[in-house]
Amino acid sequence: MSPFNGEVKPPPPNNVEPTLTLLTKELFDKIYGVSRENMGEASTMTERKAQIINQFIDTFKTHIGLDIFPSSKLIFPEKAGRLYYMQEKTLAQIIIKMYHIPKNSEDWNTLNFWNRKYQASKRFSSDEKKLRDIAIQASKIIAHRRDVSEFEEYTVADINKALDELASSDSKNGKEKVQILKPLFDHLRLEELRWFIHFILKKPILQNIEKLFFNSWHPDAYRMFSLCNNLELTFNSLYDPEKRLTRQDLSIRPRFKFKPQLATKLTKNYDVVVKRLHKTIPMDETYETKLKEWHLEDKFYIEEKMDGDRMLLHKEGKHFKFFTRRLKDYTYLYGEKLHVGSLTKYLANAFAKNVESVILDGEMVAWDYEREAILPFGTLKSSAIQEDVRQFNTVDSYEQLKSYPYYLVFDILYLNGKDLSNYPLFFRKHILKKIINPVPHRFEIHEARIGSTPADIERAIREVVQSRGEGLLLKHIQSKYFIDGYRNPDWIKVKPEYLEGLGENLDLVVIGKTPGIKNSYMMGLRSVDDNVYYSFCTCGNGFTIDEFATIERLTNGKWVELAKEKPPDSLIKFGRKVPDFWIDPKDSIVLEIRARSIDVRPELTYAVGTTLHNLYSRRIRLDKSIDECITLQDYQELKKDHTRNIEKNQTALSKKRNFDALTSFNNPIGLKRVKIESDLFSNFEFLIMSDKKDYDGSITTKDDLKEVVKKYGGNNVHSLNPNSDRQIVAITEKDLPVGTNYLEQGIDLIKPSWILECIKRNRIVQIEPFFVYATKNWDMYEKRVDEFGDSYMIHTPLNAISTPKLKKYELDKLRSEFEWSDSNRPLLYLFKGMDFYVLGDSLSSQVIKERIQRFGGNITEDFINCGYIVVSRRDEIKEREKTNFKVREILREIDDNLEIRNGKFKNGLPHTVLEGFIEESIKFNCIVDPQDYKLVSKKLFTIN
Repeated sequence: MSPFNGEVKPPPPNNVEPTLTLLTKELFDKIYGVSRENMGEASTMTERKAQIINQFIDTFKTHIGLDIFPSSKLIFPEKAGRLYYMQEKTLAQIIIKMYHIPKNSEDWNTLNFWNRKYQASKRFSSDEKKLRDIAIQASKIIAHRRDVSEFEEYTVADINKALDELASSDSKNGKEKVQILKPLFDHLRLEELRWFIHFILKKPILQNIEKLFFNSWHPDAYRMFSLCNNLELTFNSLYDPEKRLTRQDLSIRPRFKFKPQLATKLTKNYDVVVKRLHKTIPMDETYETKLKEWHLEDKFYIEEKMDGDRMLLHKEGKHFKFFTRRLKDYTYLYGEKLHVGSLTKYLANAFAKNVESVILDGEMVAWDYEREAILPFGTLKSSAIQEDVRQFNTVDSYEQLKSYPYYLVFDILYLNGKDLSNYPLFFRKHILKKIINPVPHRFEIHEARIGSTPADIERAIREVVQSRGEGLLLKHIQSKYFIDGYRNPDWIKVKPEYLEGLGENLDLVVIGKTPGIKNSYMMGLRSVDDNVYYSFCTCGNGFTIDEFATIERLTNGKWVELAKEKPPDSLIKFGRKVPDFWIDPKDSIVLEIRARSIDVRPELTYAVGTTLHNLYSRRIRLDKSIDECITLQDYQELKKDHTRNIEKNQTALSKKRNFDALTSFNNPIGLKRVKIESDLFSNFEFLIMSDKKDYDGSITTKDDLKEVVKKYGGNNVHSLNPNSDRQIVAITEKDLPVGTNYLEQGIDLIKPSWILECIKRNRIVQIEPFFVYATKNWDMYEKRVDEFGDSYMIHTPLNAISTPKLKKYELDKLRSEFEWSDSNRPLLYLFKGMDFYVLGDSLSSQVIKERIQRFGGNITEDFINCGYIVVSRRDEIKEREKTNFKVREILREIDDNLEIRNGKFKNGLPHTVLEGFIEESIKFNCIVDPQDYKLVSKKLFTIN
């Protein structure tokens, strides 16, 4: 009786209604309170948390009952599916208003600046957890401000009802939210209030141990949840641990969303990767025969990584579903049925006639049918909606876009009731070719080359570099498919990083700061031409608590808030990314920065034009002055050394012209000397009434805008002439009396950003609310945007979105879904994709192995091809001679196996490091510099 077929018998009603007090006292508080000092008989903190979970579930089943679904929505607030559109900042403001907290009071400052105050508070507190948790801070403030004589006992049903009301309330109506929240804020016990705030903020409570809870409730629960991501279906189906599901029951099904398999990053050279891809995986004899018949031994797939949206297509009969890798349902965009939808209306004959149900994995991209090219990722959504509009309107509002959705399929996971995820990849691809009838540039199988050598990878990556593509995916030809976002080491993504390793450390000057739980520091490069510091990169990794304190002590009183005062252009220049505070370089400090790669693609995030990836601060250089640091010109030479052999595509003349147009604002030229380079605005007259202020605080003056308009063929006027034969455009983003007069005359006021967007696209862009400052025709314009007021056709960086229907906290929510910086990636994946050889068989060595595996690393016996050879502290100290002898033997064998070509090692040397390398990497949640932890010994071997 499969739960996926609707054959679910719900659990019997509970004996009593569970309370919030039960959850907090028996689960939340106990889990939160686990430390190394109170593990009892447990050997690890995880084991102790597992004991607490087991005890809670036993208590629940014994005294409450078997219906845990309502409680699960509070235990897993991030999985409950409710949307409150409320982040920490928004909640803090609601609490301030709810309890009339005076501005600039201690409580007001704590709530309003809770995150920024972290580093300052850390120096006076030993409990770091409490400082990180706004729920604790807020609940304490509420507790001493509310006037309540007795507390109320709230059931789980009461809390769920309140949260459902909050989710259904108007996201913009703060008063309605206050009415819902205040009774609970006033009458919950302090310890319960803290967890209630966690529910609202959808903060994971059982982070990293959720699997323990699911499987403690029922052995099949976590697998089932990963297949459907539905708490109700999971817990209502599985309440009797004696009744197990079959393997068939626990297979993927159409219509139920799951996270797709992901690839690992390239961490080794091509030779090592190829060896891994050649490694044979045991298979049934049938597949072994096919592998040989099709001459696929020692081969692997090479696929181009596309710039699109990862998408799983589910088809069941004539019904379709489209899910992203983040489980968002995009069926409304691409179509639910044949003949209706931006994509599905073209799929009537796309499948073999015997295909009833299927799940495909692929990439949804946007295809420009005029240029016959795949467009950037940001245009994808607008392309889908353009096709949707064409079905119901005789006039296409998005005709100028000239693009539509294009689905490239690279895998098949399910076919006609059969889960194919355990089939080898080469066989899945064989099936895929049998059942797909390609629809050119709408629905096709993504090309996969067959490779066998490192030269094949190098040749393919050079093609990607020349075409400025996204990169490659290398796939083991026998690989299986694992769901739930598992990063399969048999799928390896290779991006065209033009510098695999920087090879040296850079001394950089701090020019900015963004306060937070982990302060991040922006650094700049001084140009010897004008002595100006240009922003270059931002680093938040590698700092100890003492180093944070040292930096704050040395720079105390020297920071300037950017919102109140900008640095002079003769001193510092920022790109799009700006810090909260800046500092005069002469008053600043020098940091030694280690990075894994340089991004040489032109971009405007930083003023230098390129930046570094995977940064780590090795130390504060108190022994160096700012004049001893690397200059902008030094960096440009360094970058040339690493990109000298890369052939760059110089054919995109229109892109070059657009880039020049945008960057020319930084170097304005005299209006009288402007050379007309285009007739883009030849049919327009512009009345430019105000400067343009960018989201990062930079200003484009009226004169700059006039120069650009003239450069692109437009005519600048001082007043509007109704008899002109040109189209009139009034440009402003300020409230001016003259603008109000024009508005009364029925003339729309357009933002300056419209001019820049037209230049960027080299065509006249349709005017949408995004570009409108004021109008009496909002109804007309709002038909041209989506439900959030966001443009269908203008791709805007998330930190620059400014739409009429989204508030700041809603934008912050969107950013949190798309941005994942190095400083906050999960510690669980720290060593993912890295191979370690741990020397020795002692207990200390076994502990190191367990820690490496716990944080995603791979333990190997192949010390020749591993990335790191790790020596325990105990073996290095107590058995130094024996350890050094073993290391010498290992390195001698590595030396014998080295391949050298053109004076360079073809396969890299592993780092030989001490245990401290593992400890410090875990401490800082980043891979620290192995040179700081290398094994020190006499000459182990010499390369002549």
